[in-house]
Amino acid sequence: MELKRHIVTIVVHDIDKAFQPVSDFLHLNAESILLRVGYPMRDWGVSVIFLVMELTTPQMGAFSGKLGMIPGVNVRTQTLKIDKQGDTDED
Repeated sequence: MELKRHIVTIVVHDIDKAFQPVSDFLHLNAESILLRVGYPMRDWGVSVIFLVMELTTPQMGAFSGKLGMIPGVNVRTQTLKIDKQGDTDED
């Protein structure tokens, strides 16, 4: 299967219970993560993590499914279509 680039947005609603399991899960998948940016939104009581990952489509589905099963976590993914000239056309 072809590797594709994906954008993943993770919202951790229950920081006390979910942040460490999310961090541990991301650590286990570090080889597929090209970029990781975290933004603690303390005034809203959530933390947002943005990832750029390189996985096949089935691998991305498995990754986001397992991550989304952690209580207090919401996950959204978007697969990028990038042609050889570097133009981007998002799904």
